[in-house]
Amino acid sequence: MKSGTELQPRAEDPDYQQALLSYAAGDFLKAVEFYKSMPVTSPDYMEGQHYLGIALHHLGQHDQAIRVLEQNIELSGDRTDWLGDLGNVLAAQGKFEAAIKTFEKAVAKEPDNALTRINLGSIYERIHEDGQAEACYQKATLIDPASPEAYRLLSTLYTRQGRAIEAVHAYCQSYVLLPLEQTSPFLLGKAYYVLGRLDEAAKVYARWKQAEPDNPIPVHLHAACSNLDVPERCSDAYINVTFDEYAPEFDAKLNQLAYRGPALLQILLDDLQLPPRSFDILDAGCGTGLCADALRPLAARLTGVDLSQAMLNFAQGRGPYDALHCQEIGAFLTQYPHAYDMIACIDTMIYFGALETIMAQLAQSLKKGGLLIFTTEAADTQGQNFRLQPSGRYTHARAYLEQVMTAHGLTTLHWKEDMLRMELDKPVQGYAIVARLKA
Repeated sequence: MKSGTELQPRAEDPDYQQALLSYAAGDFLKAVEFYKSMPVTSPDYMEGQHYLGIALHHLGQHDQAIRVLEQNIELSGDRTDWLGDLGNVLAAQGKFEAAIKTFEKAVAKEPDNALTRINLGSIYERIHEDGQAEACYQKATLIDPASPEAYRLLSTLYTRQGRAIEAVHAYCQSYVLLPLEQTSPFLLGKAYYVLGRLDEAAKVYARWKQAEPDNPIPVHLHAACSNLDVPERCSDAYINVTFDEYAPEFDAKLNQLAYRGPALLQILLDDLQLPPRSFDILDAGCGTGLCADALRPLAARLTGVDLSQAMLNFAQGRGPYDALHCQEIGAFLTQYPHAYDMIACIDTMIYFGALETIMAQLAQSLKKGGLLIFTTEAADTQGQNFRLQPSGRYTHARAYLEQVMTAHGLTTLHWKEDMLRMELDKPVQGYAIVARLKA
């Protein structure tokens, strides 16, 4: 809890001046001596008595501190900042009921004081009155929308209650209010994105891009949030940097997002009723190997390829692959024409916008009659073949997918529309598709 009283040195009383200096230096014993030396006739006497109470509290003389603070408030009237300090001292001693009454008195005297609401909310939270605490913090955000403290406390409260999305939203509200020098451009841009403030996110990424022109992250995310200079696919550099950094926590994060890629792959494979250990299979964009368990029972040989070596290190630890290759997928495919009975691209196409080139490479690498199984996010707009989302991933229109597959000799066997994951508490709809290359 924060104090509502700020030290204001004055020149009228030398004892008061010396007391404040000692107090500010943390020498509370000397501060108490000077405060007690102040005559009652001093124009700063009441101020001195208040700080005397706080100094006594710091010295561990809590009961005496409370008596001094209470007596001074009775004599001087209910100053909101002094009531707040008394409330904090009472709370520090576990006298929560008295502290609440004190803060409620301060609220009644000055309803639009955000700090008082925050401190009152903190006490309610300590006695597990979460509803009251939340109401105080929410009121503080309305009183002072530019202060991050109430949002931070709301985020902590929501996290403890398991209200993950609300916690993230409140945290983002607090983060965008911090001084710019206390933020990272990546987190600040993401915070604005979570809050739906894409123009502000784009401005953050634009500044970051200008400061670090060789960094692929701000380049891609600026395009995603501004819809300017949109690339036809994610750059290799962006994929490398992003997934090398995410690799250690990648699986855990997908679990938090209720990621369903491997489950959808398993459903499609079960529907196909294929014979076991009969196929030469490529897991294209295999990442940490989440799809290996579904593919391995059907594979005479299972190969994985991914651009991120850090992700492949985790895939290697899973064990089911016969071979793993660190290479850009398209370049890898062109080296192995007519090599695979099945290629799985689960959560890989979302990093390609225009699909003509990658689809041609996939078809070329399949044996005649081979199967392509892939997922992608469904486009939510009409009239576009693909769109780069603020998330940095691409969505695709169904008609476009059908057109590109047909153009490269792929016939659809199964087309399933389903949820791929949750994002910002909303389901991300996508397509899970099985296509066969013409014999």
